[in-house]
Amino acid sequence: MIRRYRVEVSTDQSGWVSVKIPSIPDIHAEAHTREQALQFAANSVTSHLKSLSEAGVEIPESDIDAIVVDI
Repeated sequence: MIRRYRVEVSTDQSGWVSVKIPSIPDIHAEAHTREQALQFAANSVTSHLKSLSEAGVEIPESDIDAIVVDI
């Protein structure tokens, strides 16, 4: 199952990058780089959604369409 969620990425004054997923408010990740913070968030979302699925809880629907390209 593929889900896509909007993320909010911000950087604080000390350089820490923070990622929040509005559709899944329990998830928040921080790291020194944008790429690392996004990867931590993706790992957390995957784990969280697997737990929800195993518990029989409905998984939030995708809230964004995306096109991903690799050049």
